[in-house]
Amino acid sequence: MQSYIKIKFKLKCIIGILDFERKKKQKIIIKIKAKSDEFLDYAQVLKFVKANYKEQKFYTLEQSLEFISLKLKENFSSLNFIKISVFKPKIIKEARVGASLKKNFKT
Repeated sequence: MQSYIKIKFKLKCIIGILDFERKKKQKIIIKIKAKSDEFLDYAQVLKFVKANYKEQKFYTLEQSLEFISLKLKENFSSLNFIKISVFKPKIIKEARVGASLKKNFKT
């Protein structure tokens, strides 16, 4: 059996390299697709990711994706694939700024 989850949510956190981004939380949108050969509790994955984004203060979107993907694998060992995207919807009015990361943990 393969477990597959797809999650999309918004939250506010400290993320960015500019002075104003280090002081005030900004809204981000996170999309997660994950697969596992065992049951993958989407509620626990969501809770875990939200807690880490709120607790950490990332400088770049890419840094946040690397950190979260590794922490997810540590905490959900049956995870064999993950794709995470994070966007800053309000940073530039005319653009959608974001980054994505795919990891295949299956060997």
